[in-house]
Amino acid sequence: MPKEKLDIIIAVIAISLFILLLVISVLFLFRIYLKRKNKLLLEKERLNIEFEQTLLKSKLEIQEHTFNEISREIHDNIGQVLSLVRINLNTLNAPGEEEKINMMDEWMGKALTDLRHLSHSLDAGHIRNHGWLPPATRLLNGLQKSGKYQTSIEQDDDLPALGNDRPIILFRMIQEIVNNVIKHAEADRIHLVAKKENDNLVIRIQDNGKGFDISKTSQGVGLQNLRSRARMINADMHIQSAPGSGTEVTITLQND
Repeated sequence: MPKEKLDIIIAVIAISLFILLLVISVLFLFRIYLKRKNKLLLEKERLNIEFEQTLLKSKLEIQEHTFNEISREIHDNIGQVLSLVRINLNTLNAPGEEEKINMMDEWMGKALTDLRHLSHSLDAGHIRNHGWLPPATRLLNGLQKSGKYQTSIEQDDDLPALGNDRPIILFRMIQEIVNNVIKHAEADRIHLVAKKENDNLVIRIQDNGKGFDISKTSQGVGLQNLRSRARMINADMHIQSAPGSGTEVTITLQND
């Protein structure tokens, strides 16, 4: 083979190898670029989630502080005033008015009981000590007594413990869900189920209201707040609803 042809072949092979190595290098660098870009995007998403959770936590701390102040105000001031009124009412001596006095005393006693329950539902310390279930039960019982709703609770006996702060956030979520039922659902029945499944706590809140199209309301502020609170307590939240079919909200708290 003439030397000129051999040189050309060698040059073509060398150029081909160079181009191949260049392409491989470009692909390798591009792959590194994509990995770094994805890593940065994931980091940015993680920081956004942490920022949202920190912001929500700050809001919740402010809210709990306000609730605690209101709880003390109810207990220390309004409760005392009503107690004094009740004491003075029982000292009245009005012949022929005994029935009215007894009725007013009964109403006053009921008002004191309701205020005490309200104070406990606002007091984060009380929820830490007694758990989320007692205030949730009082919340539904209060709706039942109003005569506008039929409420019921179904619970297991050995529900998992949640620690100190998780019960507070969980109860606030239940309050928010029930308030949404009252404001939007046009329901007359609310059923709460609390079960232990695979060492996790599963809560379902069902109503027989008008339901809604989840795809049209999934970005609402209320639902976003509920989902953010769920993330704070390591919980999954699932909403099942459709127009005319009521709504079921399921909260699954992972066992820490």
